[in-house]
Amino acid sequence: MKKSYAVLISGLLLSACATSYESPYFYNEILIINNSREMIQDVSIRAGESGRMFSCGNIAPRGICSDKFPRRRYMKSPITIAWVFGSIARQTDEFVLEVPATFDFKLSLRGVLEITPGGSISAYFEQVNSIE
Repeated sequence: MKKSYAVLISGLLLSACATSYESPYFYNEILIINNSREMIQDVSIRAGESGRMFSCGNIAPRGICSDKFPRRRYMKSPITIAWVFGSIARQTDEFVLEVPATFDFKLSLRGVLEITPGGSISAYFEQVNSIE
């Protein structure tokens, strides 16, 4: 009986630690790259929990849109990305962008969205080479 209580208490402590975990990573830039030969319109990134949003109206073929801002802690909030490729509106399902385990938490991250020649999207983090 004592063993089962010990297991239950250990499980509760571990779950409490997991929910109070704060990411050690910070980000300070978002970069959208249009690798297609089409004009990309109305790109928006929306973070579900915080309500933060970043958008670009038009991105020329082979063009970029970016924003740099003061460092913010990466909270691993689910995001949704929407964009118009040609005349077709597209949108991702909600997902969480993962930070590669090899990244140094002392360096800032840059969120990168790449629009492929076929109009699909790839999202990932890059490490910025300064603490900023």
